[in-house]
Parts: sequence; C-alpha cells; structure tokens
Amino acid sequence: MFRYNCRHTRDMMVCTARGRLTFDTLRALAVDCLTETPAAKVLYDLTHATAADLSAGELEEIIQLIGQYLGRHRGGKAAIVAHSGVDYGLARMFGTFAEIADLPVKVKVFRIPEVAKEWLAGDTQ
Repeated sequence: MFRYNCRHTRDMMVCTARGRLTFDTLRALAVDCLTETPAAKVLYDLTHATAADLSAGELEEIIQLIGQYLGRHRGGKAAIVAHSGVDYGLARMFGTFAEIADLPVKVKVFRIPEVAKEWLAGDTQ
C-alpha cells in the first residue's frame, strides 16, 4: 500500500512516501503536489518507498507532466532522497531526464536526508 504526506515547513515543502510507487500513483502525486502553490524548495523523501517498477519511459512522461505544470516557475530546487541501489539509480535517472528536459527547477539526488536539507537551505543551485 502506498501512502504519502506533504507538509510545509518554514523553509520548504517536505513530501514523504511509503510503500510501492507505481506510475499511476506517481502521476497522481505529481498532479496533486503541482496544483498547490509550488514551493521553491521541495524535499521528496523516498527512504521508505520503492519505485523499482517504474520504467525510463514512465519517468520521462512524468517529467513532461511536471514541465507542463511548472511552466515558467524558474529557480526552484527539488531534492530526492533514496537509499536503495535501484531506487537511488531511478532517482538519478529522473534527475538526468529533468536536466535534459530543461525543467525550471534544479533536481538533485541524495542518500542522506540531512545532506539534502543542507543543499536545499543553501543559496547555490
């Protein structure tokens, strides 16, 4: 069973996921998060979730969806935290696809939440 929770802190939005992340749930999550007021800094914590069932094509489709919703909101940062080898690799692939698609946010992948939070809090892209 997949569950997620997004909450705003003083400096960023933190989204925590648990369970198996499928293409349909990822698409619904993206739409849900993006229809709110986009936060300039977002931490996606996937340390208790797996996205192992997603394909490269599905990741690219999600990137296109995100690009449509974000449009001209340039300058944001999104950190993805994933521990396992497969999930970390998929998150890195997502980050690469985001860069190739010229998403208006900088996406970076981490294994440790605290390091991700430090990067988000910093002034550098």
